[in-house]
Amino acid sequence: MLAVRAVQRRSLVEQATSELQRLLASGEWPVGSRVPGELALSKQLGVSRPTAREAMRALVAIGQLETRHGVGTVVVSATPLPALEQSLRRAAIAEVYEVRAGLEVEAAKLAARRRTAEDVERIRAALAKRDAAASPVALVEADLEFHTAVVAAAHNDVLSEVFGSFLGALRSAANDLVADAGLRTRAELEDSDGAHRALADAIADGDVDAAAAATERNVHTTLERLRAES
Repeated sequence: MLAVRAVQRRSLVEQATSELQRLLASGEWPVGSRVPGELALSKQLGVSRPTAREAMRALVAIGQLETRHGVGTVVVSATPLPALEQSLRRAAIAEVYEVRAGLEVEAAKLAARRRTAEDVERIRAALAKRDAAASPVALVEADLEFHTAVVAAAHNDVLSEVFGSFLGALRSAANDLVADAGLRTRAELEDSDGAHRALADAIADGDVDAAAAATERNVHTTLERLRAES
């Protein structure tokens, strides 16, 4: 008697991801081409916009798509990224986050001591934009705006200059991070959101210790996961 395998139900995200991979493998979406936006893609696939977004994130995570600021999502490979290359990419993100941890913890403490009412207003506005972000690209840009506002509130010109020169590397690493669906659970993502709100509150309250703790909670949790996965 032939062995019969149980039929497995696949989620809509899995089905959408498979269809996108078919388009890539067949050459219908050639390397270098720009893929449709989330709204257009969701209509073409017959799924919700969040489902289309998660399918694209899955392909970014395995190296077939790449999200580029000011451009959109672009095809970079017809085949998935080998496991070794994915591990190396995660290790590279971890190195950026090691530098980020040192800069941002000190910036948070200084900001809690030196912030002005205008600084707090700018941080709150950036936080609101971050909470409202509807795409990975928008989330990264709003997150960078938030942390830039925190650094500015530290009122240290050298720190601002160093952080500014670091933004390019940070943007690239952050885009890779949000695209790598396997790195963070939904609970960890929600905890990161909470850490950002706690940081804004601590700076507004002038609480140096709480500002440092919130920054460490945000950066170090991600850093430890990156070290474990690379």
